[in-house]
Amino acid sequence: MPSKSRRWSESWRVLAYAAVLALAFVVLQRLELALFSTFGTPEALDRIGAGPARDDARLAVEAEQVAARSKAVASPLPAGHRLATFRLGYEIGYASELVGSFAMSDAAVRAQAATIGAAHAAVAQAQASALGLGDVAALPMRNAKDFFTLAERIEDDENGLGARIEARLTPIHRHLYLLGAHVGTEAAKVESSAGKFALAPASQIRRHATLAGVAPALWRPLAADARGESPGQVLDRYHAALNALGVDFATRDANDARTPSANSADTPR
Repeated sequence: MPSKSRRWSESWRVLAYAAVLALAFVVLQRLELALFSTFGTPEALDRIGAGPARDDARLAVEAEQVAARSKAVASPLPAGHRLATFRLGYEIGYASELVGSFAMSDAAVRAQAATIGAAHAAVAQAQASALGLGDVAALPMRNAKDFFTLAERIEDDENGLGARIEARLTPIHRHLYLLGAHVGTEAAKVESSAGKFALAPASQIRRHATLAGVAPALWRPLAADARGESPGQVLDRYHAALNALGVDFATRDANDARTPSANSADTPR
């Protein structure tokens, strides 16, 4: 598989992974590339399309309300809280989608997908531990319905993790987590198909990114319509967008560390 199809560029890898996970990441990436190149693409497509656009004015009002509730939280936030919260959601979404998408494959493929999913879940656990959130896991895939309703299960907070994040951190962080989960499910689809399958849950990405204070220039490439793009262009766009978002979160987290007296909540932009 060409190098451009690798899941992360070097800059995102440095930002997103702790040194203790570096070796595990290398092994995980090799497993992913082997699985995706050897066994091809999963049959399942995303369950949710872009959907109708939400009213901008209503979303702006809701964003102001989320920001106000978040600013009222007095507890200090852990270092790297934005990137870790987004990454937590991303890894859970990725693992859940990946395992579900290969559920109808033969036993050897299912076992390899399960191994990769478990590695992503381990990265999610590392983020959760850093944030003081306790144990986390990918959403279970017990039957076909579980897979085809994954986006709805994330929105419904089936595992209660969104509520735990809001209680431990702020309402903004709940939306960062949900944004990460939806982006992660799409990333698993894009990566496993080498860019051939892309149907981002645009309305969910738009909503949670806006409520989390993420600039439109950062989330729009993650929710873009892939029609007219080649598979390689889809991969390049998604990788570039993930890198840009990771840099933004890391930069803002670093600014918090330099100015600890500043309010930890963001104002949607």
